[in-house]
Order: sequence, then structure tokens, then C-alpha cells
Amino acid sequence: MSMKPATTKPAFGTPDEIDARLATAQAKGLIKLKPISANLGVEVEGVDLKNKLSPEQVAHIYDALIRHKVLVFKRIGLNHEQQVRFTYELSEVSENIGAPTIGHTVFGHVDNYPEIFSVYQGEKSKPRNMARYEASATTHPWTGYHCDITACVNPPSIGMLRGEIIPEGVGNTNFGSLAAAYETLDESTKQQVATLWAEHEYKYGKTKGSEAGDSIASRRMVSHHPLVTVHPETGEKVLFNSPAFLKFVVGLSDEDSTALLHKIWEHSVKYTITHVWDEGDLVVWDERSTTHRAPTDIYSAGTERQLYRTTIVGQPLHGLDGSVSKIIEGEPMLSCEEELTSQMHVGRTGSATTGNGFGSAFPEPG
Repeated sequence: MSMKPATTKPAFGTPDEIDARLATAQAKGLIKLKPISANLGVEVEGVDLKNKLSPEQVAHIYDALIRHKVLVFKRIGLNHEQQVRFTYELSEVSENIGAPTIGHTVFGHVDNYPEIFSVYQGEKSKPRNMARYEASATTHPWTGYHCDITACVNPPSIGMLRGEIIPEGVGNTNFGSLAAAYETLDESTKQQVATLWAEHEYKYGKTKGSEAGDSIASRRMVSHHPLVTVHPETGEKVLFNSPAFLKFVVGLSDEDSTALLHKIWEHSVKYTITHVWDEGDLVVWDERSTTHRAPTDIYSAGTERQLYRTTIVGQPLHGLDGSVSKIIEGEPMLSCEEELTSQMHVGRTGSATTGNGFGSAFPEPG
């Protein structure tokens, strides 16, 4: 497997420099950005994702992504081929991101489209114990928030979801800025977390013998990441925490680790937005600086929702002191081509119906 070298130097310039480029692009009518909140998110217009993009167009989109972290393309109605094509175009824009990976590192892909993962919620995936599901979903304000598959040493750099079947009045997705979370920490906590490491693990709980449990056991992943990371493109400091995967802070007692994590998790979810889905929406987010949470109200509403996800491979993360993520167990995330060659996904459905572990290390993906 080949991995592009990562760097802690801002590859795309400071936030101010990126803002200046985006202002020029907007003044020329090459892209239009409508802010969603002060901390993250823009609606994007003026770019036709249904057709092949020029390198200049892709560069403008990537500038918007690394600056605003969540991009919303409203009601554009892409199909599978168009989403996959755009995912490959975006993967070529920077040396700090990899190729598109398989639909899901553990659960495979949908038929005929190896880059696509089916994110379905409805009767076919309804938890057997709804009372337990709903109770776990409301345990803490941060429950269910995650960056995707952070148990991997090189977790995704970019995630992308497309809405196809959208229920009315339910099914929203939350996104949060981990850069804003770091920036607004008190100085004492910034000093405390500056050089700490966290262990991230992918496990599903009591699923021995189930399709989901057996799949996860065959691709077990445990990694250590710096608790504060440096974004390779902008140099921003990021409070990299993924509650659904992050198990403990390395070197702290269980009591001290839990207290610190609860503190930063509660702080991080103050900087969030809610995306209300429409049919045909495409949402793209920077996994290196953004967390997200799937909805929990679809099953009780007796409806269904169908999204489709593509994912771009990331790099090991860098801490403030230049330290780099470490594999404790498992293998790195691979490109789609490499994952297919591995043959480990044969027979897997490529669908979120394989499990509904909200609040566990397999959160529902969007």
C-alpha cells in the first residue's frame, strides 16, 4: 500500500489566504457560498457537479471545504456514477488526502459500485429493543457524535453523503467544528490536552456470531491519535475527539480520563449545525476537523431514509509536537482498489442494515 507523506505545514495557506482566494473566485462568479453559521458550513452554488469539473473548479470546492468544513449542495440530484466521479475528482486535489476507499472499510459496498456505502434507516434496520436504543441515544448531549472510523491509523479525510429517500420532519444530521472547539477551550485545558494521546477502537459490543460482529472482528482496529491535531492544509489546531470510537486518554487513570473526555465532549457539541435533508442534497465534510451525528428519530416515526456515502482515505494525524498517529492493532485504511484486492469484503452487503449500535463504536453513519 502506498501512502502519501503528510505534513504539519499549511499546504493550502492560512485561513486568511484561503478566504482571499475564495473571495476572488466568488467575485468572478466561479462559485457562490452562503454561510450556514459563524463556526462552520456553507451552501454552495454555481458549480455543476453533474458534469466533469475542471481542476480550477475542484480547487475552489476544496478551498471552501477546508475553510468552512461542511459543504451543502442543495437538491442537485446526483446519481451513483456522478457521486463517484466527483469523489475521485476531489481526491486528486491535495497530497494530504488519499484515494476513495471502498464503500465501508468493514461492511463492503453496494452492488456494482465499490466506492458506495448504503446508509439506510427504516423497518429493515430497526433495532430489536427500541426502548434501549432511545435511552442510549439521549444519555449525553455528545452521544453518537463521531468522526468516521477513527480506530484506523489513517481515518478518512473527507466524507460525502447523498440523500435519495428523505422522510418529512425527521432524519436531520448534526455536524460540529472541532477547530472551533479547540479555539474556544480555556487556556488551562489547552495546556492539559496539548500532548495527550487517545485510544480509538472499533468494536460493536455484544454481537458475537452476528453478521456485524463477525465482520468487525475480521477487521479489528485500534489506534492512538494525538488529542490535539494540526490540520495539514490550514495549520489550524483541532480538538480531535470522536466519542463513539474514543475509549480513553492514554496515561490517565480511568477516573481522570473519563472526567477529561466528558469535559471536552460537552464543550465540543456547542459548535454544531443541523442539516435538514431534502431529496437530492449532497453534503461533503472535512473529517479531519469535523464531527457528525446521525438522527435517532426515524424508527419511532415509522418511516425510512436512504442516503449513499463515499469516503476519501486520510493520513495519520500530526500532534502539536509533530508526533504521528500509531497503529496498536489492525491495518491502515486502503484505497478502493486495494480493498477489493484484499477480498475481505466478499459477501458483505455494503449497507448500514448490518447494525444499529448508536452510542457504541459503530454509530449509524449519517
